Amino acid sequence: MSTGFALFQSAEMKYYQGNTASAFDYYQKSIKKILKDEIPTAKAPLPAGTKVPDDMPQELLGMVWRNFVGFFRDPNMNFTEENSPQAYKLLNSFRPGATKGYPRLERTERGRVLLTGMQVTAALTLGLLAWDKRDRATAAKRYREGIELANKHQAFVRLPPGTKGWELYVYHDLQEVKDNLGIIVANDEINAELVKGASGEEPKRKEVVDLPLPQVRVDKTGVATVEDTVKFATNACAKCGKRDSKLLTATLDVREQIGKHTRLPAPNLEKEL
Repeated sequence: MSTGFALFQSAEMKYYQGNTASAFDYYQKSIKKILKDEIPTAKAPLPAGTKVPDDMPQELLGMVWRNFVGFFRDPNMNFTEENSPQAYKLLNSFRPGATKGYPRLERTERGRVLLTGMQVTAALTLGLLAWDKRDRATAAKRYREGIELANKHQAFVRLPPGTKGWELYVYHDLQEVKDNLGIIVANDEINAELVKGASGEEPKRKEVVDLPLPQVRVDKTGVATVEDTVKFATNACAKCGKRDSKLLTATLDVREQIGKHTRLPAPNLEKEL
């Protein structure tokens, strides 16, 4: 029977052969095998002297997971919930707050660190997929879930100098989550001022409103479309007026550059025209 590492190697081989669909399938098999039958915190048995990026996880599970979510995020691959339902089911099972448990990860301290990081990176990935479907409200909710979970684990928030591996990888993802949510909130604040007019009524989360000025939306493939409506992703606090996806006191600096929505390897944009 194939091991998690052997399945990972098969995925890498398929990828370099240009068969991304098969590679994606092998990554899923590797993750499931490790979680079911192997030590989830075991390090990848790479040959001595193998050079990897500083944010490449040392654990085999983390390494495979990094590539798995990367396939969902890559706009050139176009893996979605609709065309890859089983892969999406696996991803969504790690969403913060999901009911499915992973007892083999929860048994040890390092396993819990891996599990939390997988949940944070799943939140970013699910947020991007929601964004691609023009569901700004769900994207903001997933980003917020990831941030709230990460804030409970300082290993991903404040890194000692020289940190490498899993913690650095999750930290980088967390910065993207914060950037993306900050942009959505800032754009909602701008749009709310444009549309509430004389009535003074704040648009509500998931409310679709007509815009007095059209916006240009650039999707993951780089195609630009002009839109004259917007679906709000946030609510406004009745006391202070600050907008947030959960009516919490915002902890983000929303003075981010309007006009980008971070996504690797290509940006996903939300612009004002």
